[in-house]
Amino acid sequence: MAELTEQRTCATGTDRPLQTQPPPPSSVPPHVWVWRRVKRYAPGLLALAVVGYAALLSSSYLTGLQYVPVAILLGAFVSNTFGVHPSLEKGISTYELWLKTGIVLLGSQVALDSLGVFWLKALPLAAATVLFGVFVVLAISRCLSLPPNLAALLAAGTGICGVSAVLHTADELGAEEEEIEYAVGAVLVLGAAAILLYPLVGRVLGLPEHVYGLWTGLSVNNTAESVATGYTYQTGIVAGSIAIAAKLCRVVMLGPVVALFAARERRSDRDRRPVQRRHLWDRLPKFVFGFFAFSLLAGGGLISDGERESLRNLSSWLFLIAFAGIGFKLRWSDIRGVGPRPLLAIGLGSLALALVTLAASMLLAGMMF
Repeated sequence: MAELTEQRTCATGTDRPLQTQPPPPSSVPPHVWVWRRVKRYAPGLLALAVVGYAALLSSSYLTGLQYVPVAILLGAFVSNTFGVHPSLEKGISTYELWLKTGIVLLGSQVALDSLGVFWLKALPLAAATVLFGVFVVLAISRCLSLPPNLAALLAAGTGICGVSAVLHTADELGAEEEEIEYAVGAVLVLGAAAILLYPLVGRVLGLPEHVYGLWTGLSVNNTAESVATGYTYQTGIVAGSIAIAAKLCRVVMLGPVVALFAARERRSDRDRRPVQRRHLWDRLPKFVFGFFAFSLLAGGGLISDGERESLRNLSSWLFLIAFAGIGFKLRWSDIRGVGPRPLLAIGLGSLALALVTLAASMLLAGMMF
C-alpha cells in the first residue's frame, strides 16, 4: 500500500497522495436477491417436504406407526445410505426454524390455564434438573480427564438444551472447533438414542402420558429430540404438549447457566469484569416468548376454536418437516467421530439424569396437574 501511495504521489507531481473515491456499493435488485435465496434453500426444503410427506403416507397406509418416528427414520436412512448433496444442506438446516415455529403455534393449544399451576411448579424442578445434569457431567468428565472446555460443553448440552447450549457456551468460552464438534456429535448421538429408547421404557413401565411427557421434557437434551420423543408416545398429544412445556422451562435456564460458565472462565483468567445483563438476554431463546404469547391469547379467549384448529394443523405440518430434518442430521459419522470418552461422559450423565427425573416425574406429576 505504501508503494502504491508513492507511485501516485510521483505521478501527480505533488506531496499529497492521490485521493481516489471508493467504488459505489453494488445494489442487487430485489428479484435477483429473492431468486438467489430460492436457489439456495429450495432444494433442501423440497427434500424435507418429500421425506416428510412420504413418512406421512407410510404411517397412514403401511407401517401404522405415528409419522414422527417414521419421518426421523426415513430421513436418517436417506442421509446415511445416499448421503446429502451440498446443494441440499442449506434448506435442510432450516429444520430448527420450522420446529421452533411449530412450538410457538402449539402454544395456542396449550393454554396457560389448561395446565393450571404446572408452569410455576415445573420451573424450579427444571432448574434443579439443569443444575444436576451440569454438575454430574462435569464430575464424570473430570474423572475421565477431559479438557475443561469440552467438559463444560458436554455439561451444558446435557443439562440445558443440547446443541444450542453447546454453541452458546462454546462462544462464551472460546472453545476449539474440535471440542465443539465432539460435543455436538455426542449430543446428537444421545438424542437419537432417546428417540428410540424412551418410548420403549415408557411402554414397559406403563407410564401415563402426563408422567412420560414430564420425564421427557426434563431429561432429553436437545429440544428437537425432546419434542420428537414426546410425540412418539401413545396418542402423542398430551405427552408431546407436556414435554414441550417442561423443556421450555429448561430452555429459559440457558442464559443464567452460560453466564455462570462465563464467570467461571473469567475467574480462571483473573478477569474481574462482571457478566453483562445483555449477555443473559442474548442467550435466551426468543421463541419461548412466542409460545407463551400464544398460550396467553388462547387462555384469554382471543383465538377462536376454528383458528386454534388451523394453527394446530399448521404446527403439525411444520413438525413433520422438522422431524424429517432431524432424521437427515442423524448420521453414522457423528458416532464414529466423537470418540469413546466424550460419549461415555455424556452417556453416563444422561443416564443419571434420566433415572433421577424418572423418579421425580413419577412422584411429582400427580401434584403438578
